[in-house]
Amino acid sequence: MSGDDPDSLMSLCSVFCLKNLRRTMCFSGEQNRLQLRPDVFLPGEICDRLVNEYMDLLHTDSDFEPQDGFFQLFSDPRSTRLTRLQLREDLVRDRDLEAIGKQDLMELHLTCCNRLTARSLQTLCSFKHSLRSLSEDEEDLEEHLQWHTVDLDFSFQGFNRLRLLNLGGLRAELDVETLLRPLPALTSLDLSSVHLPRPAFLTQWSERLASLVLYNVELTEELIHTLLQMSRLRHLDISRENQRTSKFKMTRKILSSIVQSLVDLVSLDISGHIMLDNCTVPAFEDVVGRPSIELCKSSIYPFQELKRPLQFLGLYNTTLCNVTHIPAVFAVCLQLVITALKTHKYDKSIQVTGSAALFYLTNTEYRSDQSVRLRRQVIQVVLNGMEHYQEVTVQRNCCLTLCNFSIPEELEFQYHRVNLLLLKILEPARQDESIQRIAVHLCNALVCQVDNDHKEAVGKMGFVKTMLNLIQKKLQDRMCDQVMEFSWSALWNITDETPDNCQMFLECNGMNLFLDCLKEFPDKQELHRNMLGLLGNVAEVKALRPQLLTKQFITVFSELLDSKADGIEVSYNACGVLSHIMFDGPEVWTMEEPRRTHVMDKMWAAIQSWDVSSRRNINYRSFEPMLRLLPQSGAPVSQHWATWALYNLVSVYPGKYCPLLIKEGGVILLQKVLELESSHQETKDMAR
Repeated sequence: MSGDDPDSLMSLCSVFCLKNLRRTMCFSGEQNRLQLRPDVFLPGEICDRLVNEYMDLLHTDSDFEPQDGFFQLFSDPRSTRLTRLQLREDLVRDRDLEAIGKQDLMELHLTCCNRLTARSLQTLCSFKHSLRSLSEDEEDLEEHLQWHTVDLDFSFQGFNRLRLLNLGGLRAELDVETLLRPLPALTSLDLSSVHLPRPAFLTQWSERLASLVLYNVELTEELIHTLLQMSRLRHLDISRENQRTSKFKMTRKILSSIVQSLVDLVSLDISGHIMLDNCTVPAFEDVVGRPSIELCKSSIYPFQELKRPLQFLGLYNTTLCNVTHIPAVFAVCLQLVITALKTHKYDKSIQVTGSAALFYLTNTEYRSDQSVRLRRQVIQVVLNGMEHYQEVTVQRNCCLTLCNFSIPEELEFQYHRVNLLLLKILEPARQDESIQRIAVHLCNALVCQVDNDHKEAVGKMGFVKTMLNLIQKKLQDRMCDQVMEFSWSALWNITDETPDNCQMFLECNGMNLFLDCLKEFPDKQELHRNMLGLLGNVAEVKALRPQLLTKQFITVFSELLDSKADGIEVSYNACGVLSHIMFDGPEVWTMEEPRRTHVMDKMWAAIQSWDVSSRRNINYRSFEPMLRLLPQSGAPVSQHWATWALYNLVSVYPGKYCPLLIKEGGVILLQKVLELESSHQETKDMAR
């Protein structure tokens, strides 16, 4: 199955080596400088993977730190070979490119490398005899350096093998025609946002160019005339970011000319252009029925002249995207969306639309076709978006996408990072309501059914305080909504068998918030259940129980024994809290009111009122806190509550809870209940 598709051994080994450089292929040289071991010789495939994986780890693994001198490891082509690199963002410096200047690079892709200066242009020249592909993506054109620096006399002279070139964002002061003239072998060219006053020079490659990207380039009649001569084009992108800045209008005649002249086209993007209405078939003439990619049914006149449907047709933000029959294969590949979001991390429009696409592409309908590795890549780019983009729509899309995953299982490999990001989202006092609701839901799911180490780590991140702050805010607004209920539920989950988190709850004024919520929302049954479940966890910690033993708290717990909220759950949980307190014996009960015997009588009455065949809205991972109440005679009512609870669970859910009872030694402890003279007959009957 695709879901069982594992990472390759090469990938696993590369990540391990990068995280343990000094224990594997490197040692600490002079001044603790990272050096390659003298007996290590690495071929190009491994070197390329190490460098590219290194860049990925820096962007996706919050625990991975940059290694000073990393690129220097690849300075000697006698022991290392580099051929295809993708370098990203301000982690790359001039000295890094200089360190690999002796390598015979064939492909170099630079994305948002803002710290590279004009110095790196000289380094590029050292690759000119081998370089076949050179591209640079940059969202912040104001900070563009590289070959875009005007006062540097840079030339592509000698780059005779260069076939793929991205000059997107080239400054208008530079003459693109002069710059490109020495490149005879070009087959793919990206001139996004470049000013083309004399476009006819492009015909120099009319018999070679297969891909031409002119995104955000102002179209003119001369440029269209030039494009029609590029007979070998398979991919043409003449899209725009928006229509407001464009004087050009796309006509039926222009589209027909493109289709007739560029017969090899498989991909065309005309997004963002103003379209004249004469391009589309009138509604009354349109073919009825399901959307079709058949050319004869095309709702766009010019595309009826295609020889075959296009693989891709970009119509975003045009009137043509609303028609019924579009002659293109619209199978959206998830990997393309991931790549786009990684490459354009700071492009708001791409992040908004891409994160929305991820939500739809990761839902249940497509899940069976997605490998574990692919879904992990989705999680990583989603977390990137949450980390670097505070825009409301992106944050909402990212949180919604995470809801499409099995939690916590599929998020566990990024557990620390995802929790930190969600808590950061919940910090502002006035967060967007929908984002807040989704984020709290995710937080709750992440601390449910995970081991105690995870819960303790999340507690130290500030989880308990964050949830209590949300509760405090909702109390001030006198609002008991899903955020309020989810927050208490999350606290219930994170304190389960985790004493440190229980202590944090008490230290952060949790008990007063509990009392305030009871008073403000006396009829909210789900809320009461979640709060009492949490206090049950606190009561299980012997060192914390004295803080619950006050007149105010005991009176409240006693009153809740009579509650019929949520079936038996509120009464059951209140009795559980009191059972642990009673277990400590009469000597700790220093209050005159309420009297210990009176509270125990109320507990007996409450337990006898419950239906032992009740189906439960609760989930136990361990019986240990209950089992410790069994072999004792100081508080028979506590023993009775624990026995009733076990009897109910194993009789109503035998398949789930009988094995757990046996595994944790419960049978032996129940036999001791039968042997104790202090055990009540009803307790013995259930124990038997």
